[in-house]
Amino acid sequence: MTAEGGTELDVFAKIGIQLGRVADMMTQREERRAKLFDQLHQVPITAPDIPLSGGAGALQMPDTLSPKAGYMWSLRRLSCVGYTAGTVNVYKNGAVVGGTAIGGELIAPFPTAGVFTFGRGEMLLDRNDQLIISASGITLAPGYAGIQIGGAADNFERWLLPEYLG
Repeated sequence: MTAEGGTELDVFAKIGIQLGRVADMMTQREERRAKLFDQLHQVPITAPDIPLSGGAGALQMPDTLSPKAGYMWSLRRLSCVGYTAGTVNVYKNGAVVGGTAIGGELIAPFPTAGVFTFGRGEMLLDRNDQLIISASGITLAPGYAGIQIGGAADNFERWLLPEYLG
């Protein structure tokens, strides 16, 4: 072989090695994406009707209205329907005392029935965080037995937060 032919083989060998590395990187990327897909999914937010007495009431259900241990929620949507008058407030944390929600951060005030949407990472719930719902001055809408709360949250393992926000 000539020196020129040897150089060509070296170039092709180097290109082959680089293509192999690119293929490995692409395979690793796809495996990582598949793993992330398994560890990140959307969950429904559901709750029973808010118990009312005299047009007021509160609901605190940490088993249902909070992420499970080791996970986080990024709220994406909350809806509140079933009433024609009054106010429903959704809080992050706080407590229900004597049928009234106290403390916590007001995250979704519903002066009328409606829907709140949140961007990715805009309203995060970590371990020990929960949604608490308070209602006052309520007149139920025809056909409703109570106020209905629903929605959706992105649910992911806590360690994925930087990836989720990135």
